[in-house]
Amino acid sequence: MHAIHFPKLISRKTLKDAQEKCVVTLRSFLLIKSKVGKEKEIQDRFKEFPEVRETHLITGKFDLLIALESPETEIDPRRKIVELVVERVRTGGGITDTRTIIPIETNQRPTQPSERPIAKGFVFVASEAGKSQALMGKLLEVPEVRGVYLLFGKADVLAEIEVEKSFINPPPQRIATIVEKRIAKLPGVHDTETYVPLESIIK
Repeated sequence: MHAIHFPKLISRKTLKDAQEKCVVTLRSFLLIKSKVGKEKEIQDRFKEFPEVRETHLITGKFDLLIALESPETEIDPRRKIVELVVERVRTGGGITDTRTIIPIETNQRPTQPSERPIAKGFVFVASEAGKSQALMGKLLEVPEVRGVYLLFGKADVLAEIEVEKSFINPPPQRIATIVEKRIAKLPGVHDTETYVPLESIIK
């Protein structure tokens, strides 16, 4: 067990600074199905929430994918996310279904600055029984995978992909290639479901 030793005399400011450096951020996700034509209105609604870091317009079973970040404090951040969804998001109207994704375990790669704009992709991976955690490590070996998240439900792992925007190799094609050539062929992968945003707002 690791111990942290502070000097006997320590100011409140110094203690507060030390605590802030130790704060761990929980990154979670929200999938939203909206009424027809309400997608942009709901996306704009999320701008006022400080917990929301990214909003992505997507196609498929859901219309929006929201990335939220909240500090791991003494109060369970999962409770804050549930309150956000139930009390503040659904009451706004226009939403027909939501799916809250709170990872059991997270492993993220440090973000590297890029001179070009970044496009994202989100790959939900169903793994073979008992291979989810080993698969997380393999996914992080793919250079474009920024983070991996262990989940409950039909999908066992979520892989978050980042690629530079390019006209020569458009992000949807590049992400599809990464999923087909790299991720789908990893040992333990049973199935994948990929979301490539049509439009994104990142704070």
